Amino acid sequence: MLPIGINGFGRIGKCVFLQLIQSRTIDIRVINAPDFEIDKLEHYLKRDSVHKYNKDFTVEIIDDNQFKINNKTIHIIRNRDANLLNWRSFGVHHIIDATGVYLTEETAKQHDVDYIIMSAPPKDNTPLFVYGANHNEYKNEKIISNASCTTNSIIPVLKHLDDMYGIKQANFTTIHASTASQNVVDTAHSKSRTNRSILNNIIPHTTGASSSICKIIPKLDGKIFGTSVRVPINNVSLVDLNVELVKKTDLDHIFHFINQNPYLELTVENVVSSDLITTTCPSIVDKKASIDLTNNHFKIMIWYDNEWSYSSQLIKMMELIGCYNANEYFIDKRNFKGKNVCLRLDLNVPKSENKVTDTFRITSAIPTIKRILQDSPKRIVLMSHSGRPTEPNDKDSLIHIKPILESLLNKDIEFLSRGLESKTLEQLEKSSNELFLLENLRFHPEETQYKTIGQTDAVNIFHQLGDSFVNDAFGCMHRDHLSICGTQLDDKCYGYLVDSELKALQTITSNHSNNKILAIIGGGKMEDKLKLLKNLSKQVDHIFIAGGNINSIIKHNMVEYIQEISQNRAKITLMEDGLCCDNFVDSPKHILTEDLSETDSFFDIGLKSLNKLRNLVEEHDVVFWNGTLGVVENEKYKYGSEMLVNFLIESIHKNQNKRVIVGGGDTGGFVNKYKNNFTHISTGGGASIEYIINNGLVGLDIYKN
Repeated sequence: MLPIGINGFGRIGKCVFLQLIQSRTIDIRVINAPDFEIDKLEHYLKRDSVHKYNKDFTVEIIDDNQFKINNKTIHIIRNRDANLLNWRSFGVHHIIDATGVYLTEETAKQHDVDYIIMSAPPKDNTPLFVYGANHNEYKNEKIISNASCTTNSIIPVLKHLDDMYGIKQANFTTIHASTASQNVVDTAHSKSRTNRSILNNIIPHTTGASSSICKIIPKLDGKIFGTSVRVPINNVSLVDLNVELVKKTDLDHIFHFINQNPYLELTVENVVSSDLITTTCPSIVDKKASIDLTNNHFKIMIWYDNEWSYSSQLIKMMELIGCYNANEYFIDKRNFKGKNVCLRLDLNVPKSENKVTDTFRITSAIPTIKRILQDSPKRIVLMSHSGRPTEPNDKDSLIHIKPILESLLNKDIEFLSRGLESKTLEQLEKSSNELFLLENLRFHPEETQYKTIGQTDAVNIFHQLGDSFVNDAFGCMHRDHLSICGTQLDDKCYGYLVDSELKALQTITSNHSNNKILAIIGGGKMEDKLKLLKNLSKQVDHIFIAGGNINSIIKHNMVEYIQEISQNRAKITLMEDGLCCDNFVDSPKHILTEDLSETDSFFDIGLKSLNKLRNLVEEHDVVFWNGTLGVVENEKYKYGSEMLVNFLIESIHKNQNKRVIVGGGDTGGFVNKYKNNFTHISTGGGASIEYIINNGLVGLDIYKN
């Protein structure tokens, strides 16, 4: 967990704190609240005039400077001078500044910490980041601004529209709830409008969102303008966005893709502001309030909780900073300029008559290759295995992969046909090419047996292929092979595919957001999944077991084991009915699980179980699916798996925050044609299972300090 401090304990500081009470990623160590009286703490935390949140936490006052929340000690300090705040004495190197005071890099540096997030737009050139818009561009900046609540609301929508259709011009008006800076009664003030009471006035106001937007998305500079009015409500604001798009489209098309964007929400209800109090998404598009203004002009209405969702955005950026610093071996922390790079990929793809029949693993490798090429390396040697050959042969040669890679990269690739032989080093030295493809690593027994065979010529050649090593072969990272675990290079990292695989699986193993998780376990032999089941039973909320697994459970007396692990966190449900037969030739018959005979076997799931599974999919936030529900190679037994795909897609369209992770292997191949609908499809079924079982992989051990 990342230890942090919060500077300021007003509306934003309080909302951040309340959302972090149950966090598994961020550990609040200390709060700076100069005027706060600790005996009022419980009342302050459990009473709020606006927000509805979980108040199921305990508060215990230790002394004037310490308290406990759910037995976790948190310190309170009280000092208005940042130079006197000793954050580091509490083990804190990251803070969220919720005061709105330290809005330049110079003033922010008064805090003796490594990382600061400002909770307001800066007054200098401090970089701005909005989660859902440009957070992927974060590169370890020490002081950043989270911009304003309005910017966090509108810019994810603007980025989406510009990426999809192009923005010709736009303007917006923010109908903004009142804030703590406004007066409740008229008073003397230098500004003639803001001196008036917010209780009984609509007050025109300025907004800095326009300039912030252009800093975050520079190509929108000169295309977007905005203003604001303050209205007498205490929370939830609305952006009235008028936009002219370049690419011809209509509202239905816009809404369809907004609904698929993970950073946006679409409401189809007749909501009002109070309906959206304590929502976490900063950009909730109101379908019914939006209008097609003709000639490719559109009015898009966007709701946001200017306190709670903004605080949630602050937390997401802090989590991102924490993850960035934790992953020192991530590829974006490397510069490959002028280097010789060895890039391990998983290009083990299915072929028929030497023609590739599924390019999923190849296309998955392209982003990492392009990232290295951006740095202008001296050369890149791509390497992979293919099949399980006992000797070199044409069928398993990577020469068949070469034209596909060349087409995807639009670059010539030189083939290193001698593999791990000295001739390869000679070829590399003589060539002026930038990109190379090494012959199948498994044509050399050292690849799989390097520890037992020892230091052979092939092993030595492997160590001389480059001076930087990048692993993006997630599907192989559970194997202790030479090209996965044997590198002796200090300069090593992993690529985008490995990073995306790990983040997807950490959704299950860590569940930092406390999501309800459903695991669907299909496939054949249950014996191979016992460890997986045991670990999943401690990490997810519900496990649904189907497919041929039921045959194993019943016929091999595993029911007691299932009952034993059901005492853990997860509720376990077994398939109740299915299509069974004693062979693939005869017509299948539908029976209940309890009636399965010794000679019969289930080949697909039944309708009763499918209905139950559909309800479970709807009830959970995250779905992890490993193993098809039937023998999908046979047309008679693929219906259940196809229906599950439909259920998942349907559920995702209803709830854009729904995440579906497919655990690779045969399941990944089956759903590949639907890949754009799912959060993540793993390229490695075995590696996925191994990671869940052990919360790690042998191929990751080389990155441990």
